[in-house]
Amino acid sequence: MKLSIFKSYFSLFVLILVLGGVFISNNQVQALNFTAPTIRDTDYKAKYSSQSVADPIVIEAGATREVIVRFKNAGTTTWNASGNRYISAYTVNNKYRKSQFNNNDWIDTTNPAKISKTTKPGEIAEIKIKLTAPNKVGNYREDFWLAAENYSWVDGGYFYLDIKVVAATTKPATTVKSEEIKETKEETSATSGVSAAIAMIRARKLSLNQGGEEVDFKVVLENDGQKTWQNISWQEAGSSENQDIRAISNIVDDSWYSATEIYQANKIVASKEMVDINFSFRAPVKKGNHIARFQLVVDGQVVSGSKFELPISVAMDAPADYIVPTFISSVKLISEPKIRVGLFKSDVPLKFRSTFDYDVYVGGTKKGVLTDNTLATVSYANGVYTFKSTDLEFTDTGIVRFVPSQLVSNYFEIVSYDRSVSWKSGDNFNKYRGILEYAYSPKSGMPYVINELMLDDYVAGIGETSNGAAMEYIKALLTAARSYAYYYISHAGEDDMFNVYPTTVDQLYLGYNSEVVMPRVAEAARATYGEMVFYGGVPVITPYFGNSDGQTKTWVEVWGGQDKPWIQSVVCKYDEGKGLWGHGVGMSAADAAARADKDGWDYQQLLKYYYTGVEVKKLY
Repeated sequence: MKLSIFKSYFSLFVLILVLGGVFISNNQVQALNFTAPTIRDTDYKAKYSSQSVADPIVIEAGATREVIVRFKNAGTTTWNASGNRYISAYTVNNKYRKSQFNNNDWIDTTNPAKISKTTKPGEIAEIKIKLTAPNKVGNYREDFWLAAENYSWVDGGYFYLDIKVVAATTKPATTVKSEEIKETKEETSATSGVSAAIAMIRARKLSLNQGGEEVDFKVVLENDGQKTWQNISWQEAGSSENQDIRAISNIVDDSWYSATEIYQANKIVASKEMVDINFSFRAPVKKGNHIARFQLVVDGQVVSGSKFELPISVAMDAPADYIVPTFISSVKLISEPKIRVGLFKSDVPLKFRSTFDYDVYVGGTKKGVLTDNTLATVSYANGVYTFKSTDLEFTDTGIVRFVPSQLVSNYFEIVSYDRSVSWKSGDNFNKYRGILEYAYSPKSGMPYVINELMLDDYVAGIGETSNGAAMEYIKALLTAARSYAYYYISHAGEDDMFNVYPTTVDQLYLGYNSEVVMPRVAEAARATYGEMVFYGGVPVITPYFGNSDGQTKTWVEVWGGQDKPWIQSVVCKYDEGKGLWGHGVGMSAADAAARADKDGWDYQQLLKYYYTGVEVKKLY
């Protein structure tokens, strides 16, 4: 794209509107140091949201690193990802300047990438820019602006990347890839209508004189999702020295509510409204460069688009008598949640039986009681469910649910279901606790069989370990499994039929018969009842896998998206010499089992090793 547009200087007021907020550093308003392009069509409007790697972006000479830059479509026109007037980024300062960081993945030397998908007004667009560092070590800055191809620059579409090129190590340069997750799930609260955009921040970076120095700060966040916010919590999200997440930088101030919770309010913030967050924090104790990280949590959910990274340089260590504020950690307990497991889909009639009485419902209407040891058959055709048993028959257009008549230990059997696992003896894992639901899925084009049960009953039926493994390892695995499952319960969308699959797409759930053949696993579930892995004061997703090739991988390395500071690469000494089995992210089951067995590690040590900077706490 080579737009024929005239140069003009924006006034400071117009500049603020373009950038979507005031950015202040060292108490000085920073204006662009070049001529901004003229906007031909103001229906194309953008608001900067975030980027996946904080400035300065560190790259070894000759290596390639990917950075994802996110913008909200704040205009009235849909952004195309291809075809007519597609949205991409171009170099500016000067316009169409050949970038030193271009590579073969760029559209051309001035044009790094298009947006990754069509983006409607109000949605967040991503531009994945691969940067190949020149051989010369030093500090660089690359300026870009969004443009609608052959039509107009995008109002507010300016951004820049501060890049630090460091000397190459002896290891060959590699490309850090950021790929989409396939046939699994990606963290996003936007899908459930909860998302934010940063409308204004006090500064993009700070230079402070001494560690421990108090800093007053302000962030303005816009609710750019569909759901109203109510219980708001602004939290510290893993501040560190430079980009090393494991080198923790303590910025806690005694005005905070806890070691991670900075600001809280019970206030209504409707869609498109804004909330001002004024707070204080402390300069990191040590001299040097740091990254302060913050995020918004609404109703216990980390809000997409709210995470903010603030580079901080500290000139001197904190005084010798400086004492970092401390807090006693606490979690408000909740009632044990239920989980919905999508067992399987089938157009074959389902046969149900239990040694306990079950009530049969259609929607909220009770149709009758299926007494113990009575076989029932339910099927679906042309929008109608048909139920048949010895004492009860009906047809209806509503979803059929089998609910235990009494809240006691109970389970049911799906007689028509044959589920064997080659390495789990010769058992048929077709018995489950709780409720069974039979519901037609328009997406699948056939009925789905869904098991709804209490979360810890689900955890006790997980079959991803052996009954003879070290107990502390089993407890670690089940606590991670519980955290993983709760993440998907708490992030469920309104249209989701269920929370998890019963396979290793999520977790291998084998139900009641698994408890019978692996009683020590059920015992470990009871021993860790309600416990989860917390980071930044909230339960977090905790993937795990079979074994590594000697070192785990970060979330971004394998699945792309936004970095998760608690999922960083760690050494797996007992995996050395093995090939990778699984995705490699989070906890290596083989290495964890060996550390528990040979090194005597307890389950909390294991979890805190594989998930960086976390706590293990009871949620219910």
